[in-house]
Amino acid sequence: MTPRASAHAKLTRARSNLAALTKFKPRAPHVDIGSAIEDLQNSEHVEEYFPKLDASQVARAAQLLGRILNPQPLGLQEVNCKEQFNAVLIFKRRPMNMSTILHFAIWFVSEFGADVAIVQTLLDKLDDPDDVFLPGYYGSGGPKVTFVSAIHLAAGLGQLEILGMLTQHACLKTSNKYEMTPAQYVSQWAMLCPAGTSGEDYLDPVKNTLFSNFYQPIHDSTFAGNGAVSLWLLRQGADPTARNINGITPLHFVAFSGIVGGLESSLADDLGNLVGALQRTGQAVSAKANMKSFIPGADDVTPLEVAVADSSRFPQDHLGLLAPCLAHNAGKLKLTYFEDVKRIADVSPEGALKLVRNIAEKGKNKQTVLHRFRMDAQAEGNSDVLASILYTAPLAASEMLDLLEAEPDVEDAAHHAIPAKTSLWGLLQNVPMVCTYQFDVAKKESLLMPSWRLQAKTAKSVDECGDEIEDWHDSFMKQPHRQARSTYIKSAHVVTSLLPGILDIDIFMALALCQKEYLAIMQEKTVQGAIFCLWTNLVEQVWAVEVFFLFCDMCAYVVLGGVVHTGGHTGSLCVPIIAAGNIHSLIMICLFFVEVSRKCSAHAEDNTMSCMWSPFSRWTVGYILPMLVQIILGSWLVMDLAFKHELGGKRDKFDDMLLAACLLISCFRFIWMWRLSVIGSRIYTMVQTVSSAAVNQILFIMLMLMFAFVSAIMVLARLHTVRLAIDAYRGFLFGDGDGFSGLGMDVAHDEPVSVTENNGALVCFSLFGAFFFNIIVLNIIIAICGHEYDKVEPETPLRFMMGRADYCVKAVLSFYVISWRGESFKRCLTATALLMIGAGIHVGRYEGNMWLSAALFAFGQTLLPMALIQCHWFSPEGQDANDRQRFLWICHSSDWQWASNEVNFEESIASVQDFLEENLANVDDKIDAVDAKMDRIIQLLEPNVKSPKGSSR
Repeated sequence: MTPRASAHAKLTRARSNLAALTKFKPRAPHVDIGSAIEDLQNSEHVEEYFPKLDASQVARAAQLLGRILNPQPLGLQEVNCKEQFNAVLIFKRRPMNMSTILHFAIWFVSEFGADVAIVQTLLDKLDDPDDVFLPGYYGSGGPKVTFVSAIHLAAGLGQLEILGMLTQHACLKTSNKYEMTPAQYVSQWAMLCPAGTSGEDYLDPVKNTLFSNFYQPIHDSTFAGNGAVSLWLLRQGADPTARNINGITPLHFVAFSGIVGGLESSLADDLGNLVGALQRTGQAVSAKANMKSFIPGADDVTPLEVAVADSSRFPQDHLGLLAPCLAHNAGKLKLTYFEDVKRIADVSPEGALKLVRNIAEKGKNKQTVLHRFRMDAQAEGNSDVLASILYTAPLAASEMLDLLEAEPDVEDAAHHAIPAKTSLWGLLQNVPMVCTYQFDVAKKESLLMPSWRLQAKTAKSVDECGDEIEDWHDSFMKQPHRQARSTYIKSAHVVTSLLPGILDIDIFMALALCQKEYLAIMQEKTVQGAIFCLWTNLVEQVWAVEVFFLFCDMCAYVVLGGVVHTGGHTGSLCVPIIAAGNIHSLIMICLFFVEVSRKCSAHAEDNTMSCMWSPFSRWTVGYILPMLVQIILGSWLVMDLAFKHELGGKRDKFDDMLLAACLLISCFRFIWMWRLSVIGSRIYTMVQTVSSAAVNQILFIMLMLMFAFVSAIMVLARLHTVRLAIDAYRGFLFGDGDGFSGLGMDVAHDEPVSVTENNGALVCFSLFGAFFFNIIVLNIIIAICGHEYDKVEPETPLRFMMGRADYCVKAVLSFYVISWRGESFKRCLTATALLMIGAGIHVGRYEGNMWLSAALFAFGQTLLPMALIQCHWFSPEGQDANDRQRFLWICHSSDWQWASNEVNFEESIASVQDFLEENLANVDDKIDAVDAKMDRIIQLLEPNVKSPKGSSR
């Protein structure tokens, strides 16, 4: 068979397949065609509803269309499609400068919802079947015009059935001169031509090469958001990677316009099918194009970058469909997993979560996907990217951390295996896990795997600073005797995180800013392990020192409150300790603010991270402002006591109020610090209960009721005094007898009570108020408080972990000022701090110099935490002091996962039950629909069976 015969055979098969696929089935008309054509012949109607069109030209085209469709003998038997019309239809929001009656018919069907049989009738009456290729054109601005054919109009207007008619006609009924396959027809280019170009020039294959290819029908359909049309074009052979004159691919237009006209329930499937068809080659998803005409500044963007723009109409929950990391040829492309998730997370947390779950699902079936994801995690700077994702899409980030969990590599299990059991002993309760941060790794398939090395057990080594590196295995996992049995001895399981630098301060900052809706991430193993590692190994000792100093500060206020009345504060250590505490707090918030500002400036190019580190955010102001208030009040008190004593002034009531306020704030601050300990974690539950919306609402209602009752009692008692209001408060809320006496309830045994003559009305009203508040209101408040406490109590462990992450950030920002310079330097700093504290006590107690004593004490109080937070294995950027990447090791009991989910087990059952109840009605409806269909089928199969009454069934 010759090549020409083979090509002709292929064309014949394509035509037969097309005829079978696109066979037209007439439908009932949607509108009165005659009435619509008459309206278009009315110039006033056209000028009112279509002001951009030429009314006379529209009337002429409508008249011709009516004659073609008229079934009477006066109708045209053959149609000359070469007649041209000017401004008779709108395409792409502009009138067509030249079009044919076929173009007008397509627009008529789209605009008025008329039956598509109009177009088929017109095609059947063409005197020259090749007229289907005749073009029209519209102005493109400047000296050029854009020529399009009927296929472009049908694709842009979303007319799927008309596309089938046109393709069938063009491939089966046209002459050999225009012989083409469906793929060739649906891939025709709209041409950008000089003004004055004729339709014959457009159809001339020689002159056609001189014009510029503008776009294909697939660009029209995707830009208009017609998903079904786009899929049909792709099935016919349209090129999914075709670029228009600006290099824009159909997938870019899908990312910009989304799809329209579908049902919400089928949106995910429709989008998935369309995007999958467009990126089946794996190239479109990573292609870059110039989209400046649609998105300002988008001169070289991928479809994903288009979809996350504010002007995009692509559904945000499905942004993961456009992620380059999931393309078919992602292995050949640059790894972009973290970048793709971050880009989507900045726009839609749900979309980022779906993308991560897609990665996990593909990782189960294809290990190379998971391997590439973990390799991307170990790229430089991706700990900051994860911090950004944690801030914007915490659930997605937590699942990313799950994908990065892996068992460590064991170098020689025969000689140095990981112990099967370990001790999880704790002072007040057993600890849930033990963690460490190490740099021992083994490289496997380009991936760094944390390694349990034999060399570390058998040989000593030193780091780059000359410090001896001790064996960390025994301190990490204390191996008990094999016969030992106790509640704190557990079967151990060790996992590691493959993300280097996970103790990055940016990650902890994102955890500290976690919203209530995403508290569940605090129960993730890696999240708890990171917080537990930094807290127990480093920050806890800083917290203990701070608690001690706060205790000293509180005791100083208490002692000062007892001796200030007799003047015994003069020469005591109380005032220097208070002044030192104020100076220390001021230094802390200054260092804190400077470090936050520095971090914000360092992330200036990343809007998400700079927003997270904003020095004027609620988190920053909420930390600085209360401390600033205490500093101002405490300094005012110290200055007031010092200068009044020197000037011989007398102490007044204002001094008492100032001292009482400072004492109360100091006590509250000391108590609040205990929220970070195991024994004080219930503070979170109490605070959440008091600050809950339901409790505040009932307290507001009670306040209004109290005001109403007090006002009414004042009217009845004819007393408008504060004493009467206080008596009502004491009586109604506390059942105080003296308070009730002030409300007229101290009635003598022999005293008559009359509503009209004495205080009988006041007594009755007081009795009613006492019953209402003591029996009803107070019990409702107790019930609501109890309910709110029970509701927030399961969140206590999660808020406890979040609180520790928050304190870790503040402690590192405030105290990690001096970088690690060796163990000897750390000991010198600690000794200097203790000497300064001792010197301050000596100067204040024996030399009487309050200001020098306060300065020395404040210097030592500030330097000691700075010394304690120094270590060789940690720096705020997540690396160690020698810039080596370290990995998190977690050792927990084998049943840890069950224990962590035990709290929410009942809630999970309840949520599943609610879900089943909600969907039960839908299942019933579907069963009823199936029954109805079965009845209809039986009726069709048995048309002659009569019912007992003689009627057909």
